[in-house]
Amino acid sequence: MTLKQLRFLREIARQSFNISAAAVALHTSQPGVSRQIQLLEQELGMDLLVRRTNRILDFTETGRNILLAAERLLSEMENIALIAADARNEGGGRLVLATSHLHARYTLPVPVREFSRRYPDVQLHLLQADPDDITKLVESREADIGVSTELTQGHPELVQLPAYPLRRSVIMPKGHPLSRKKRIVLADFADYPFVSYHPRSRGGQIIGKAFRDAGISARHVVSASDSDVIKAYVNEGLGIAVVPAIALDPRADAGLHAVDVTRLFPESLMTVSLRRGTHLRRYLTDFIAMVVPQLGRAAVERAMRVPG
Repeated sequence: MTLKQLRFLREIARQSFNISAAAVALHTSQPGVSRQIQLLEQELGMDLLVRRTNRILDFTETGRNILLAAERLLSEMENIALIAADARNEGGGRLVLATSHLHARYTLPVPVREFSRRYPDVQLHLLQADPDDITKLVESREADIGVSTELTQGHPELVQLPAYPLRRSVIMPKGHPLSRKKRIVLADFADYPFVSYHPRSRGGQIIGKAFRDAGISARHVVSASDSDVIKAYVNEGLGIAVVPAIALDPRADAGLHAVDVTRLFPESLMTVSLRRGTHLRRYLTDFIAMVVPQLGRAAVERAMRVPG
C-alpha cells in the first residue's frame, strides 16, 4: 500500500468516480490511475469500487470506510508538512478560499489586498461557488477556508465560525412613492413590481419564504443571480428589490434610495468554515482576522478544539 494509491482513491471520490477527470487532476494517465487502484484492491484482497462494464458507480461499503481512513491519514500527512514549514519560518504557501459572489465582490476585496501586502509569497486562490457548494469544497479539501452566508447543518467535519449578521435593504429609485413611507412592512411589496433573486438562490429562497409566510404575492418582473444585476434593473425603474446592505455603495448607487428591512426577514449570518484537524498556519488565521477582526487566532483555536 502506498500514499500514491490512497491519493488516487481520494481523487476518484472527489471527481465523482470519473477516472479521466481524476487522472487530469493528478497529472497522470487514466490507465495509471486504474492500475494503482487495482493493485491496492489486490493487496487488500477485496473490491473497493462498484463497477459495471467500464463505469465506476460507487464505493463498496468497505471501500467507503477505507476512503474515510485514507482521508484522515492524508490530512495528517499534510499537517506534518505544514508544521515543518512553520518551524522553518517559511513565509510562502498556498491559501484556497471558497466564497460566494456576494462576499467575493463586497466583503473580501480589502482583506485580500491587505493579505497580499502582508504575505506576498503566499499564493491566494479564490473559488467562487454557490453557497451550498462552499462547505463541500472545504470538506473535500479543495478549499482551505470558506466564507459564506448561513450556518449549515450536517457537516461534523467542519468548524463553522459565525461572524456577523447580514443586514438587508429594500432599494428603489430616488423619488419612488415607497421612499415616503416612515415604516415599510411586507405588505408594501405587493404594491410594486419586484426585481428578485433567482428562486433557487439562497437570497431568493429566504425572501420568497418570507413573502409566502406572510401571504404576499409579489409581482416579479425579472430575476437575477447577483446583486449588481438587480441594482442595475432597479436603477432602470423596473421595480424595487431587497439586497444585502453590504452590496450598496454610496457613490456607485447614488441614484438609489435604500431602507433597512432586516427585521422583516429571517436572520442570516456570515460564516467562516474550516476543516477540523487542520494545522492552522499563521497566515490562515491572520487572513480570518482580516475578514472578521473578532476571530483572532486564539478564538479560532478554541473553536477547533470543540467536538463536532
